[in-house]
Amino acid sequence: MLRSRPALLAIASFVLLPAACGRGGRTAPPAGSPPPRGGPAPSAAAVRSPAAAISFDASPLYRQMGMLARGLPFPIIGRAAFAASASPDTTHVIVGVTFANASLTFAREADNRFRARYSISAVLTREAAVVASAQASSELVVATFRETARTDESMIHQEMVDVAPGRYTLTVTLRDEGSGRSAQESMPVVVPRYAEAGLSTPMPIAEVSPRASLAAVPDLLLDPEGAAVAGRDSLLPVYLEAYGDTARPVRLLVRTERGTVMWNDTVALPARGALRAGVVEVPVARLGLGVSQLAFVRDGLADTTSTYVFVGYGDDVPVATYEEMVNYLRWFARADRLQKLRDAPEAERPAAWAEFLRATDDRPETPISEPLREYFSKVVRANGRFREEATPGWLSDRGRVYITLGEPDQVVEPQLADFSRNRQQIWDYRAMNLQLVFYDQTGNGRWRLTQSSEVRFESEFRRRLR
Repeated sequence: MLRSRPALLAIASFVLLPAACGRGGRTAPPAGSPPPRGGPAPSAAAVRSPAAAISFDASPLYRQMGMLARGLPFPIIGRAAFAASASPDTTHVIVGVTFANASLTFAREADNRFRARYSISAVLTREAAVVASAQASSELVVATFRETARTDESMIHQEMVDVAPGRYTLTVTLRDEGSGRSAQESMPVVVPRYAEAGLSTPMPIAEVSPRASLAAVPDLLLDPEGAAVAGRDSLLPVYLEAYGDTARPVRLLVRTERGTVMWNDTVALPARGALRAGVVEVPVARLGLGVSQLAFVRDGLADTTSTYVFVGYGDDVPVATYEEMVNYLRWFARADRLQKLRDAPEAERPAAWAEFLRATDDRPETPISEPLREYFSKVVRANGRFREEATPGWLSDRGRVYITLGEPDQVVEPQLADFSRNRQQIWDYRAMNLQLVFYDQTGNGRWRLTQSSEVRFESEFRRRLR
């Protein structure tokens, strides 16, 4: 069974063209939107979608795991995967890239729809020589302004090219035609040779039809992010092919980012002619939080293949290492519960996380943790409203009060000139009989709780955690 992905609004594709020959590209229209048609030109006034409110940047982590990644102002995530072709002299290279609607500039049309145009190019080079390249232009049409502001990874671009095994550099460039902004990222790729044995790259997928022979073209759509949501997703689908000695069992090892094995099991790949191919449904409960490596091996052979997947808190909160994921919870749970997560041995982290969810979810019968979802919705809003210079909004004094206590009933700010020293804000929580005073000592918008308000807030914070 494939995991549904609400973020998947549209599928587009680009074609990597070998330097010696060319072939046509293909572009699918956004799912659920009207088909492309002629009509009035976009209005002169373009609608700019806001950037992602969350200030965490996961792109260094993705790059560390061997993926394409770039942060704001034009976030992208991509990965490359490899599969055997009908000839041992060439290998299928499958490239998937995803980015958000909010990265594009939309224009309102006469029928109140919104249209954005963008272009993409991809280049494979070896020793500075271009081996394959492609350029494509496409557009996204959505029905509402709200859809233009989506910050989850909602567009997927993918294509496949056959190249000789070897070392290459893959460079992908995305350009928003409305603003001229662009994102470019490169990564080295080592294209393997598949002779009579081997395993394909494990591929997190959005959809797939397993092929029955090497002569068939792989029919799949990569999930470039390769992420699941803790407390919501139960399975992470990964497509795998085994070539050659298909009678040997395939074993999956789930490792932490440091290499500690957390879980292992034999997986069944259906026989399909000269290969075995199928979807391995990896239990998210076996992954724990943060980064996990999925390694597949065949008994007695050295054809190990692996990929990285990620378990996070949701589309608006980027994934991170295990330690950083626990740190995100600092306003959510008691210190002793968080310390148990930190102290858990690597192999026991999935069990520790499951225990944490049971202890903090007041509705365990539902498939998601409502308290955790509400907590991170506040984190996202706090980041958008209370950012101070280099301090993320969720870590500011106003941010942590908002996350912990919610929206105040009233905010009073004495009328002083902007950037005046010693400005004050008074947040009134009537049901708690609580008033908290923030002051801006420097006049630069760095709001701090007064000492007495800090004491009152900490008392209320501890009471709520109890």
